Amino acid sequence: MPSPALLLVPLLFATTPPHVELVFGGDVIPHGEVKTAAEQHARTGAVPPEGGPAPSLNHEGWDHVFGPIADVLRTADIGVLNLETPVTDNKRAVTRELLFNAPSAMARALAGAGVKVVSTGNNHARDQLPAGIVETLRHLDASGIRHTGTGATKDAAWEPVFVDVRGMKVGFLSFTRWLNGFSNPKDAQAPHVAFVPYSVHRLHRGLTTEEAVEEVRRTAARCDALVVLVHWGTEYASKPNAEDRAFGQAMLDAGALAIVGHHPHVLQPLEAYTTKDGRRGLIAYSLGNLVANQDRFYAHRPGKKGSEGDKRDSMLLRVALARPQPWEPVALGDVAVLPVWIENNAVGRARKEARNIQPVLIDRELEAVRERLATLASRPAPLDAQTRQEQQALEKRLATSEHRRERILRMLPEGFSVASHALRLREPSSFLAPAPSGLGPNVATQAAP
Repeated sequence: MPSPALLLVPLLFATTPPHVELVFGGDVIPHGEVKTAAEQHARTGAVPPEGGPAPSLNHEGWDHVFGPIADVLRTADIGVLNLETPVTDNKRAVTRELLFNAPSAMARALAGAGVKVVSTGNNHARDQLPAGIVETLRHLDASGIRHTGTGATKDAAWEPVFVDVRGMKVGFLSFTRWLNGFSNPKDAQAPHVAFVPYSVHRLHRGLTTEEAVEEVRRTAARCDALVVLVHWGTEYASKPNAEDRAFGQAMLDAGALAIVGHHPHVLQPLEAYTTKDGRRGLIAYSLGNLVANQDRFYAHRPGKKGSEGDKRDSMLLRVALARPQPWEPVALGDVAVLPVWIENNAVGRARKEARNIQPVLIDRELEAVRERLATLASRPAPLDAQTRQEQQALEKRLATSEHRRERILRMLPEGFSVASHALRLREPSSFLAPAPSGLGPNVATQAAP
């Protein structure tokens, strides 16, 4: 099938309005150590005069976890993540290595960080039993986060989310191809997960790929632009499998504009695809982890490939939607990524130092480290021992960030761009800025880090 490079507009010059920006992130997994990091950064206010518990000032520390990427999510029109966990306040919830649960404070922190939509159709949706599916949706509703992929009934699980932004109706549909060996219940009125099983689980209750493609076709007809959020692929594989690649292209041919994948916990390539009717489509096979505790003992070693750190590589994917003329259909505009690395101080932290796990923007990190190194280099020689120690630590951090950025960007084929970590202007006038001389609307550009 043809996969020409995706045609982009320059990042600093947006497309003809109306223009809507979407930002997608990967898997949010509340491993035990992630919860510990939140707890150790929790801040509380004063105890109320009437007594009772002191109020949390930062959603029980979860604001800290999502803090480094919150400004990017907030300035997007719609921020979208994969919620790889139930959300319940059940104090007796059983959790272990592959059985997850997160407190409702995490949902409120996600909302505060700018997340508008989450996919809940994934293999961990049932980790806290069917009752956990229902409670999760209740907490998301209370936080103002829209959701798709699970529901209190079969029909509800397959119900898409529609978000209206500046006259553009954007749809999201979520489903999983894995359910950890489970099947949906026989009773269609019981809690369900939107499920399109692989052949190994073909007898489990779900849709076939052909039925899912028709679901995409029907949903695409109900909105101006449809994004399908799919939990698929092989864990820790660096490339998609052929079956999913054909499935993703079929969904684009059925009317979706973009497919955004999760589950492998490592990054997989982005792919441009021209549909049979000539539309430009996008498949991001896996955005990797966004918040997780995997590969926590990774240490960069010069000259080594560094694949043991791949589970900490991530990205935020920026996708612009544009309607060239009021009477024309919505199409993909510019597509770009922001490289992300999951900060994790499991190794080398001081005895009393708080546990820290956060997704950080690598280009922002590189800028800060280089600036600090330049400041230290400007000091008169000889440097004292403390300054030399700081300089060595920063040089090591710089080498790690540069190496991880390089590994992340290997997932971008020619024609895809790296976004500046500077936030886009949201004023309408910025959408009308003319392209620089020599650059037309179909030219790809690469921003410097």
